[in-house]
Amino acid sequence: MNKRIDFHDLLKYRFLSSPRFSPDGSKIAFVVHGADLENNRTISNIWVHDLSDPGEKSGGKSGGKSMQLTSSGFEKAFCWSLDGTKILFASERPSSKDSLKEEGREEKDKKGKKDKQEKTALYVIDVKGGEALPLAVIPEPVTALWALSEDRLLLKTVNEPEEARFENADYMIFTQVPFCSNGKGFTGQKRSALCTYTLPTGVLSRLSPEDMSIEQVRLSPDRKRALAVGVVYTDVMPKTRGVWEFDVTDGGVTTVLPQKNFAWSCADVFGDGILTTGTDMKQHGINENARFYFTKEGKTICLTPELDRGLRNSVICDCRYGLSDMNLAFWVDSSSKDSPQNSPQNPPENPSQNPSGNLSENSPEAWFVSTDDYRSHLHTLDLQGRIEQVTHELRTIDDYDVSHGRAAVIGLEGLFLQELYLVEKGDPPRERRLTDFNRPVTAECDLSVPEYVHLENGTPWGLDCWYMRPIGFEVGRKYPALLHVHGGPKMTFGDVFVHEMQCWTSAGFAVLFCNPRGSDGKGNGFDDIRGKYGTLDYDDLMLFVDWAVETLPFIDKDRMGVTGGSYGGFMTNWIIGHTDRFRAAATQRSICNWVSMTGISDIGYYFVPDQQGADIWSDVDKLWWHSPLKYADQIRTPTLVIHSDEDHRCEISQGLQMFTALKRNGVESKICVFKGENHDLSRGGRPQPRLARMEEIVQWFKDHL
Repeated sequence: MNKRIDFHDLLKYRFLSSPRFSPDGSKIAFVVHGADLENNRTISNIWVHDLSDPGEKSGGKSGGKSMQLTSSGFEKAFCWSLDGTKILFASERPSSKDSLKEEGREEKDKKGKKDKQEKTALYVIDVKGGEALPLAVIPEPVTALWALSEDRLLLKTVNEPEEARFENADYMIFTQVPFCSNGKGFTGQKRSALCTYTLPTGVLSRLSPEDMSIEQVRLSPDRKRALAVGVVYTDVMPKTRGVWEFDVTDGGVTTVLPQKNFAWSCADVFGDGILTTGTDMKQHGINENARFYFTKEGKTICLTPELDRGLRNSVICDCRYGLSDMNLAFWVDSSSKDSPQNSPQNPPENPSQNPSGNLSENSPEAWFVSTDDYRSHLHTLDLQGRIEQVTHELRTIDDYDVSHGRAAVIGLEGLFLQELYLVEKGDPPRERRLTDFNRPVTAECDLSVPEYVHLENGTPWGLDCWYMRPIGFEVGRKYPALLHVHGGPKMTFGDVFVHEMQCWTSAGFAVLFCNPRGSDGKGNGFDDIRGKYGTLDYDDLMLFVDWAVETLPFIDKDRMGVTGGSYGGFMTNWIIGHTDRFRAAATQRSICNWVSMTGISDIGYYFVPDQQGADIWSDVDKLWWHSPLKYADQIRTPTLVIHSDEDHRCEISQGLQMFTALKRNGVESKICVFKGENHDLSRGGRPQPRLARMEEIVQWFKDHL
């Protein structure tokens, strides 16, 4: 018998992110992250995989050789040099902080307060190895960078305008909403800016206007233009987004698609036009599935009017870190075709109208991810709007890059943890594993395999459900069971490795989980539960629990617990306020009061009115009806409350309100508030609190089940 998965096995895992092909496609740079328990931090280093090196083939791994390039553990964003011989990267390595102090860049005012202006040290390193050399110090935080030439960079930075303060006092000033962001704290009037930086002179030139915040950026193949999705605002940030083209040579700015009625998500050069993803949000609100649009000469057409899938990886896993933001985004592989000149003819005025006329057979391809049922796949799109699914074996596409008809993919296969894969189009396409970071870790462990069940719930889609048997399962025994509710709600559980759930089965619990209505993967008709939180979704969850206790003889119906985070925390609160069938609960980073969330959460001001179909002025009674706090006086279930003091998504007042209500009504309860952590504690928190959180939850259920 192999060993059981343990909480601390998390420290052995390696999390991969940000694969990027070299300009000639022969190498893949990526970042490897791991836990440093002693210093309570996550370490991040850059690796390079050389596809041209035959390397060692073993254990199903093939194609090339990986080499660790940096070792400080403090690396951040990076890019390739134009000739593919070097990596340029941002780092928070201690040596860079020391140099900043020596140069007087970390000043203190007369009262001893540290200068709030953050700076970023850039380095360059040869891909063959050696020491990283200092390249530049940028007077702002850098979140992304691109090489424009040997001596010019395109940077995405965070800019904070100067605010005059009386008496040199230390206080915050907010003049806009949102004023905070989960993972970033109180943000004030900060903007994400697009800038150029000239290395010989050290001149940083801002391209984007001061009232614009930049989101997705794509650089044209000739590196003379940058297409960016952004948002312009002064008081309240709108739900809509625009697309702008920046001339990186002369600083000119052109509006491609105005910030009016659409929420544009990503834009890139596609043939002789521009490809975008977006939605007008008219039928299904802010979570409406985006489609692809093509813009040429000021006219826009929809290339995929029938597409109805979430354009992202929505499959939940707690073994990822530092992934690229590919939500509703795509990469264009212009190198896959010889001629990008032809495009849709005479595009109509209406953006939602399907193109008429003939399209070129010889066009570039856009690669994108969609969640289909409970797995995510990589697809390609051509100018005719034809979609081809490329991956079939991988269960999730966590991060990727494309070049010459191939994709470098970070993904999950079977019940294995992340590895780097090379995906090649063909008949059939090939999915080749290139690395072996995590296989040895799980090979020595007994894993519980999720067992799939499809249940009818009176809808065309039905329910995707799973149960996991406890490790050491014996026929004839009864086991305590945990119902796990995912967050989102527009996310999805799948049949992949989830460390926490494997730990639960190792501790002797059966685990139940499913994708109720509101989940991603089945189209707008399934995932749109606006104004219905706590009704259809609750019915689906209870339908599955009913099936489990009636069908699975090893489930002890008198020893069941329920847990979940974010929306899953909301649903945990809702469940224990509407049934006593669960003997214990653990509600994490939850929502209990939609009324107060409207004014405090970083997304509350637009998320709550959209998802609940009511605002505090139009129908506060409806908001209160959907709030679990309304029913807290009916709760009898012993409840553990988990929250973080820097959670700006489901802010800490939500957990405190729930805990206070439980105590006032005599319910056995306990709250754990994790200092310095945010909404992402369970999947991206520092090692010590992340482990402590899991141990608190398991101990609570052991004590009560």
